[in-house]
Amino acid sequence: MLVASGYTSRMSDSVLAPTPSNSYSFSRMKSFRQCPMRYRFRYLQGRKEAFRSIESYLGNAVHDVLEWLYGQRNGGLRSDLTTVLERFAARWTEGWDETITIIRIDEEVETYIRLGREMLERFHRDTFACDRSQTVALEQRLSERLTDNVVFTGFADRVGRTEKGRLFVIDYKTSRSEGDGSEFSEGLQAPLYAACVLRHHAEEEALAGYHYLRHGTTRWQQVDRDRAQDLLNRFLELVEETNAAGEFPARPGILCAWCGFNAECPAAEVADRFSGGLRQAEKMGRRLL
Repeated sequence: MLVASGYTSRMSDSVLAPTPSNSYSFSRMKSFRQCPMRYRFRYLQGRKEAFRSIESYLGNAVHDVLEWLYGQRNGGLRSDLTTVLERFAARWTEGWDETITIIRIDEEVETYIRLGREMLERFHRDTFACDRSQTVALEQRLSERLTDNVVFTGFADRVGRTEKGRLFVIDYKTSRSEGDGSEFSEGLQAPLYAACVLRHHAEEEALAGYHYLRHGTTRWQQVDRDRAQDLLNRFLELVEETNAAGEFPARPGILCAWCGFNAECPAAEVADRFSGGLRQAEKMGRRLL
């Protein structure tokens, strides 16, 4: 998220604390499903991870530039591709710190810079240049109380209206592959955001979309008021299942390489070719076991 004094990433906390017990995001629930131990360390104990993956950093940098780009348009300013790429270069440099780590050890920083430029070039040429939609909000903070003890929270990348006035929420993805219909891929996140947005607008339905920046593709779902309620009910079920957990075992797998607690986890499985994060954690003295 851009601020007047410079650049601040959504993951740049220098000191973390346990997440408020009543605040639940899509990312928090996804973390528990991927690895309960990581969930406990991060969300219940508020521990800081030893490193940030360069993929995460790339995603934040590209998101920040897209937010800036649509903000420029909202202010009546035009931004050509050269200006966009200059903005990306500045964001990349100013946000960089020693915790950002290349997980795939056979790759270099320049690979990710080039990838970011390619995604922004494609988006500017194929999507932004012909986009006639109206922006309602950028990086919209969402908060919906589900019970006295459970509040759903999140950030919608962009809320807008199509040329025909249809309300939509779009989530930008920098992932290597496109998602599928499962709950923790395309099934919940953007539709939940659309469900929250519907609560504050008069429409009977909204569109929930994912734009895959590496592929230049967009997938849309329709969320009417009945589905919106079903989505929020389902999220509450997931929260209740998580809160009922008495144990938080490790769930080793390929994602261990991207976990900032992998040097402390006795069950972590990290292949040599994905060992950049583990090496960084050990260098920082994070191996405790």
